[in-house]
Amino acid sequence: MPLPPQDLRAVLAPVDLVWARLDRTAARRLVEAAARSELKQVEGFAGRTDASKLLADRLVRRLDEQMRTGGPISDPVGWLLARGLPQRQQCGDVRCDDRVLLDTGRECPRCEDRQADRRAQRHAVAAAVDTAMPGASKEERRAAADRQLHERVTAQGWAREHEWEQVRSRQAAAK
Repeated sequence: MPLPPQDLRAVLAPVDLVWARLDRTAARRLVEAAARSELKQVEGFAGRTDASKLLADRLVRRLDEQMRTGGPISDPVGWLLARGLPQRQQCGDVRCDDRVLLDTGRECPRCEDRQADRRAQRHAVAAAVDTAMPGASKEERRAAADRQLHERVTAQGWAREHEWEQVRSRQAAAK
């Protein structure tokens, strides 16, 4: 099996067993193009010297995650193009990749804030359910908390959409 091109060997080293399963030239070229594209994007945040390591680290994390939760990779091309290589922004920050900032390698503060907000919301709902249902079983309280949390999140989503609709209508009126 041919090795990846020299400029991508360091990047694709963590997934060398996945690469070895790419038996068609067209599949390898497709993955090479995607890897170069992601490498170029990471270079924009981290610089040319650190980009290869950051992208290789991403592939290590994604492969570990796949082995823990999804089992063996059945479609190597699809996995590399859809799950292994692409950046996964967890928040609105363009530097965020799986809750880590590409330029500094530190935890993303926006993601940490979102996680803290969600945790606080879950605790508040659970406390309200515990107060409202003191004699209920643990399963009943959990089901009620899940239902209320779902209702609260859905209502927040609709409120946010309504706000955006108002913004869009004001912008249209201003034009």
